[in-house]
Formats: sequence, C-alpha cells, structure tokens
Amino acid sequence: MTDFVRRLVSGKKARFRDEELDLELDLAYITDRIIVMGFPAAGLEGLYRNRREDAKKFLDHRHGANYWIFNFCPIKENSYPSQVFENRVSRYPFPDHHAPPLAILPLIAREMRTWLDGSPERVAVLHCKGNAAGKGRSGTMACTYLLTLTDLPRPPSMGRSRAAEEKAKQRAEDFMNVMPADIDASVDVEPRSDASSTTSDPIKNEISNDVLDAKLTNKTTVSRVASATSLDDVLKLHTAGRMKPPSSSSEKAKQGVSIPSQRRWLYYWSLLIAHQGPHGLWSLNESEREPPPKVHLTQIKIRMHELSGVKANMIKAASTLMDRAGKGKLAGSTSQVWASLARYDDELVDTLEWWERTTRVDDGNMGVRKPGSQHQPDGELTDMFATAKWDKGKMVRPFARLGTVNGDGVQKQLSEVRSLIIAVYVLRPLSDDSWTLVKSGLEGDEQSPTVESEQDSIQDATRSLEDTSGIVLDAHREVRVKLYIGQVFMGWFWFIPTFHMAHPRSQTQQPTVYPLTRKEIDFPLGIGSHLIDVVVSMEWCAPDADVLSPPAREDSQDSVEGRGDPTGIGAAIHAAAIGETQQATEASQVGNE
Repeated sequence: MTDFVRRLVSGKKARFRDEELDLELDLAYITDRIIVMGFPAAGLEGLYRNRREDAKKFLDHRHGANYWIFNFCPIKENSYPSQVFENRVSRYPFPDHHAPPLAILPLIAREMRTWLDGSPERVAVLHCKGNAAGKGRSGTMACTYLLTLTDLPRPPSMGRSRAAEEKAKQRAEDFMNVMPADIDASVDVEPRSDASSTTSDPIKNEISNDVLDAKLTNKTTVSRVASATSLDDVLKLHTAGRMKPPSSSSEKAKQGVSIPSQRRWLYYWSLLIAHQGPHGLWSLNESEREPPPKVHLTQIKIRMHELSGVKANMIKAASTLMDRAGKGKLAGSTSQVWASLARYDDELVDTLEWWERTTRVDDGNMGVRKPGSQHQPDGELTDMFATAKWDKGKMVRPFARLGTVNGDGVQKQLSEVRSLIIAVYVLRPLSDDSWTLVKSGLEGDEQSPTVESEQDSIQDATRSLEDTSGIVLDAHREVRVKLYIGQVFMGWFWFIPTFHMAHPRSQTQQPTVYPLTRKEIDFPLGIGSHLIDVVVSMEWCAPDADVLSPPAREDSQDSVEGRGDPTGIGAAIHAAAIGETQQATEASQVGNE
C-alpha cells in the first residue's frame, strides 16, 4: 500500500526497483555516477516519500562510502542531521519551484567535480523535497554539473537504472514512437508580434536567437554554439533518466527540468561556461565589478484573454476567502492587475559571488575548483550553510511593485484570429501615493488591516529612485516578477537583466524589450492560464547612476513570518473550482514563497 502511495506522489517520474534489497525508491541514475532522488524522509512523511532508512540502506549497499549527498532543501522546508549519512552531506538550499542565486551553480558544480574526481567509484546523490524531486532543484543542479564536462557521459548502464519492465517499454517506444509529437492545441489566440521563432521550447529559442545575433555581428560563435548544443543534450539526458517514457505514441514526453526559469538559469550558465557571458559579471577585476551597472525597469505589459463574469467572480470569492482566513486583504477590485518584484538577500548573494571568484581556477574553467580554495582565513566554504542563517525564513522577499491606477494603462483589443477580446495591462512603477490607491482598491475597506511590509517596501522603492525613469535594478542580479490579479497569483518568472540587455551599454541605445510567452512563465495556473504574453521594458542607466541602490527588500517581521505578498491559495481556489485538481495542488505550493 505504501509503495502505491509513493508511486502516486512520484507521478510521471521513473522509480527504481532493487530486487535484491526488495526496495522501491523515488530515485534514478542520470548517469552511472549522478543519482537524483526524493527527500529521505522519516516518520509519517516516509509513508509517501523515500524512507530515510531505505535510502541509506540502498546507498550503503550499492556504493559503500563512495557516495556524497547534495541537499537543496532550506531548513524552513525540511532537514535531517548530516550524521545520518556519515556527514557526507553538503547543503546548498534555495526555495522549491524557484531559480537559485546564479552564483550557487558554479559552487555546486565544482564541489561535485572535486568529489567525483577523487575515485571512479564515487557517485553524487542529489535531492530536494518537492513532489517533483529530481526534476526541479536537483534536476537543475545535475544538469549544472553535466554542462561543465568536456564530453557528455553515456546514459546509465543496465542494472543501475529502471526496473526491467520499464526498460522493455522504453525499447519498444524507441522503435514505435517514430512520429513527431502532436502540436500543442492550446495555442495563443494571436501570435506575438515580436516572436522570431516558432520552436516550441522557449530556451532553445533564446539560444538560437543568441547564436544568430552573434553571427550577424561577426562575433566568434564556436563556443556559444557548442554551449547551446551541450545544453540541449544535457536536458535530453536528464529527461531520459528521470522521466517515465510515454505510455503511447500519442502521449507527449514530459520534460525533466520543466520549470522555465530553471531552464533559463541553465541557459545563462551555459553561456558563462563558454565565456560568452555579459561583460563584468563576476569579474575578478574590482574596477569592472564595483559599482555594478544599473538598469531601469520602466514597465511590464501583460496581454491576457478577457475573463468571463463567472471567472471574475471566482477571483473575488478567492480573495474574500483569503481575507477571512487571514491570508491577505479583501479584493474589492477584481480587475486590478499588478506585479511584485523580489530578490534574494543581498549579503547572501555577495557571499556566494565572493566564494565563486575565490574558488575559480586561474585558467577560467568555470566547472573546476582551485585546489585548496575552499579553505580561507575567514572561514570554510562548507560552513556557509552549516547553520540556518540564510534559510530559516523566506529566502525571497519583495522590494517593489508595479500596477495601474484608476484604469490608466488598461486597454481592450480585438483579436484578429478568433474575434476574441484581449485585455492589455501596462504596469508602471508605483510611487508612494499610487501604491496607496492600489492598496485601497485591493482592500476594498478602509478599515481592513494593512500589510505594513508591503507599504514599507514601496516607500523604500520611491526613496531609492532619484528620478521617474523606472525601478533601479542591479543588472547582474536575479529578479523575480510575480503577477497578480486582485490577490490571485497568476504566475511568475525569474530573469537577470544583463543577459537580455545590449552590450556594451550606451545611452543612445533603444530601450530593451524582453518578451515572454505564457510557456515561459512559471506555473501559469488557474487564472494564469489566460495569459498570452508578458513584455518587460528596460533601459541602461547612465554610468554615473551606478552608485544608486536598488530598492531595499522587506525586512520586517511580517516578511520573516511569511505575511507579505498574497499566497498561492487564491489561484488554488480558482483551479479547484474549475476542476483542475492537480493545478490547485501546485498553485497552493508554489505561491507561498
């Protein structure tokens, strides 16, 4: 019975059956030396996840003392003593369903290589916690390491991967599934005018466009093209190892690393490995690094299908339930569309980037650790996450908002494809007074309790801006854009501005427009499924404005205790109301960080 429950939790992921030990685990060999698995749980949680004692029994039996575990779960999510696995555990925590601070990727890849290079018998075991174990955080980090290898490893040898029945099914599929996958029927009602490719994978689009741009400007393209090919091959290798094969020729194969922002991070990483990253990012030359270049985020334009009266009422109902449950404020205006900007702790990112520069080998190979560099007079790299300093609370916190005020920035368009109405929202940075108006609309009641951390965040934002050009962002830093209608979460996406800006920067350049389709948004669930596309507009700040600081992140007790932006419960209520039970579960999980 417990194995049946665990299979339900695993979903489309491959499971591992060890006949000798009579164990079945949520685990897969991506290669003979890279293992991804579900969280090694104890107690009641072990009824539907890998039992901790089973995971240890399996690893001890197969690999003895030749395995090292890489744990990506924040303390806030789950934890266990490293002594359970004889202290062969390294922690690199970041929130479920999110992209991490970019500098954590080289640190993980280098430690994995250092461990694996010690003996051909060694294996690296990666795990997180979520129901998508081996697909999200651990899958992303497995691909991070694989991208640094000169030659792509072979798939795992027989006897180390799936059960025999699954292998037979895979071989049959290899012969039978010769027809291309069906085209997704859920296409947008109107193609995006700035779309330059029809490839279904947005990350491949970005890679193809960048390679083309490099050719058009007579830049060297060899390493960039190799990087693009490597990323595609690595993603396919991970998918083949972690996901079940399609049960029929008509079923579409599921992606391994499927969250668009995590795939975007792998794209960024592949460019850095190929030495094609933006100028100045993680530079060893302090004069190129300080102060970091700044950009203005001037607006975000959202196009979405107009909501029917029934669905608009669902939004209002969801917001009302959230208010009564103490999850947020009453949404008096169901049409209010707005966005929240968030990032990781500045000191955390600065520390990670310092360790990245410190441990990088002199020849610039991004995947190799400088011998002995993990030991420094100021501390050990292994001690960075030895405590819960960075991950005992919310790791991602808001610092600014964008929205519309009094209907300004809201338009209606008629689609030329199916004569359907498209709503267009142009979101601009909210000043102190503007945010007060938006906040009042969300509350719907002047006596409703306010969330002080949000008000403080907007005040900090307006103090940091010395003009009205937009929100100041560090071009080299990660930004999460989280989209809402009323209090209902519609989706989010992570990006790093400098990877999408023109280089070298110039004040005479036209503003940069970064477009994303719905497929490039993370978790567009419930109401979010009505999104068509999102366009972010940015422009370089003048070099003398680099001394400006981005708006400060929330640091109030509200933020620490998770009482900042509305949670994912609103999207979950809507998804459940229209029968999308799986989306409802995902929405309730992803909207809470």
